[in-house]
Amino acid sequence: KNVSTKGRNEKNKTPVCVRNPHLDALKDDVLYHFGLGTGTHNLPAMFGDVKFVCVGGSPQRMKSFIEYIAAELKMEDPTSEYPNICEGTDRYDMYKVGPVLSVSHGMGVPSIAIMLHELIKLLHYARE
Repeated sequence: KNVSTKGRNEKNKTPVCVRNPHLDALKDDVLYHFGLGTGTHNLPAMFGDVKFVCVGGSPQRMKSFIEYIAAELKMEDPTSEYPNICEGTDRYDMYKVGPVLSVSHGMGVPSIAIMLHELIKLLHYARE
């Protein structure tokens, strides 16, 4: 099946289209609310395989969701803990298993907007 690149970032053919021309000029970008950064974390290694993202308001629901997905994908290990990738922050919780990323967004449009802004940049950097 041929996949069109229309609407994709032409530089690296990612499905995440970021129209900010200044991102490429940044030496380091800090995703402050996630506690991640391009200079401090290997984002392609951590998130390059993400194909699905689920967001929801409650941190506990997002952890429960990732545990459910792990069981459904038969990736569950009874001794596994699914650590909060954003543990160093107090804003969001993020969990990952296989190609699935689960992120809490808190409550209200401003909180969701901040999370989506950083999530889009995160996925953009993950595919470089």
